[in-house]
Order: sequence, then C-alpha cells, then structure tokens
Amino acid sequence: MTSPAASPLKRGARIPDWNIKDHEGKNHALWDYRQKSHVILLHDPESPEETIQRWVAAVEADRKQWEWLNVKVIAVSGAPKDLPPGAYAIDRYGIFLNVFPVSRWSFDDLEREFLYYEAFHC
Repeated sequence: MTSPAASPLKRGARIPDWNIKDHEGKNHALWDYRQKSHVILLHDPESPEETIQRWVAAVEADRKQWEWLNVKVIAVSGAPKDLPPGAYAIDRYGIFLNVFPVSRWSFDDLEREFLYYEAFHC
C-alpha cells in the first residue's frame, strides 16, 4: 500500500513517513531508515521491467560503494500517488536533498550527491 504525496517535496524539508513498495514487492516505511542510512528512491512507473533490472544490477555491481556511503537504493514500484517520476536523494535524517529527472540522471550523479554531502558534513 502506498501513501499519498501530500505536497511537492522541498529541498531541505523532512520527507513524510511514506510507505513505498520496491520492485520485489517489499514494503518500506521511509522513516525506518532515519538515522540509519541515506536513501535513494528510483521512481519511474513508465520504465519497463528490463530497465528496473538494469538499475538493480548496477546497484549490486557497485554495492561496496553504496555501503561505504551508507546509502539504501530502492527501485520503487509503489510510490505515493502524486510523486513525480525521478531519482530522489534523501539524507539519513529524512531530509530531502535533491531530485534528478527521469531522463537526466545517472548513478554517477547519485553517488556524487552523497559524496558531496558526506564531505560537507564531516
């Protein structure tokens, strides 16, 4: 079950405690990750299954980097109904950092977002 997106996200604001479903059908309450790990939500309801599987394979291939950055990457299949497609970066305190449009993001962009975040906050 998904939660409604009450309002557009604003950078620097705390995200709602959304319940989302990943590509494997597992449910995630986003606040469960607060003070534990950063989160990336990969959300594009128009993406074919092959694209989602490529995302999952890319994350797995770079697993050590994501673990070192302490980032949980979730390929979303059930998002809040008003959430626009994109790649969403959320810090470990539940603060919305950035969104990358569906057509213009790469894993390098997402990795850089958290490298800069960690460098700024150490």
